[in-house]
Amino acid sequence: MRSLDKKTLLLNATSQAPGASFNVERDKGWTFVIATTLLGAATVDFEAWIGGAWHVVHSEDVSAVGSILIRDDMGHYEKIRANISDYTAGTHSVYATGTVESL
Repeated sequence: MRSLDKKTLLLNATSQAPGASFNVERDKGWTFVIATTLLGAATVDFEAWIGGAWHVVHSEDVSAVGSILIRDDMGHYEKIRANISDYTAGTHSVYATGTVESL
């Protein structure tokens, strides 16, 4: 049986800042979606807690209204979060889905 773990990492973010962190030790195989609903540019970093510090797993520049999908098939982390490391304008949300299948 497949089991998905769905997280909202950022919701309607309009500034440079990290979102909430989530414990995800039992999950792997992540799919991330950045949804931009109001035109503007930003850099969204997907970060993982590894060895006692946050590390960027993937960084994506967004500058148009719409959605961007990023896959991290093998990612298996203690904690994850999204961080807007550079912000010009816009409204950005970030969603993550992991699985406990094959663990």
